[in-house]
Amino acid sequence: MHSKLEEIISKTREDLEKRKQQIPNFFYKAMTSPKYGSIAIIAEVKFASPTESKLGSKDQLLERVKQYKKAGADAISIVTEKHFFKGDPKFVGQIKKVTSLPVLQKDFIVDEYQIHEVVKAGADAILLITKLLSKEQLIKFIEIAQSLRLEPVVEINDEAELEKAVATNTGIIAVNARDLDTFIVDVDKACGLLQKIPDRFIKLGFSGILSRVEVEKYQKAGAKGVLIGTALMKTQNVAEFIEGVRI
Repeated sequence: MHSKLEEIISKTREDLEKRKQQIPNFFYKAMTSPKYGSIAIIAEVKFASPTESKLGSKDQLLERVKQYKKAGADAISIVTEKHFFKGDPKFVGQIKKVTSLPVLQKDFIVDEYQIHEVVKAGADAILLITKLLSKEQLIKFIEIAQSLRLEPVVEINDEAELEKAVATNTGIIAVNARDLDTFIVDVDKACGLLQKIPDRFIKLGFSGILSRVEVEKYQKAGAKGVLIGTALMKTQNVAEFIEGVRI
């Protein structure tokens, strides 16, 4: 390559890196700057789960997202796994058309190809479940996501997974109170793990929220945001529920 061309490419890359630093990821910003309370609320849409055969109908997707937005949610989570959660990656694009809120796409990521699918779908953030990945895979997938301007949210459930997560360059670590092996939910255990996450990470609390009590526990343990799924999908009054748990 000609020396002048090399110089041009070098300066282009340098300027690009500066611009990237000036534009924080949409989802990350939402977690650090909640609009209405002292802790960010991620409102989740899922139509089933391994423990709940039916949580709603797919034709309610956009109406529910609009309700979440109106009720003051800071971000939307959508579970796109098809077989057990009745999701679909195409839901992301549909959601983005009706709300300006950042979208976290939750699926079971085990291959690099899926990360590119999430980008194509239009999500702002991607869930990476530590339990499913080796340390090397986790590091690699985080780097790929970040290079594509996709915010990686690294999910953990125990101390071994915490050790893997803190060895990466992720900005966000979420503790899931639901053990994916047993599906038992233990918010107190999750809060204990949250307290062990170094403060350089944004901490989130996932699962087990039935009332303001659980949100307060998560916040006291250091969480900047919480994800509410099953309870929100079951409620008949989204606005009342979100207002009731907001602190």
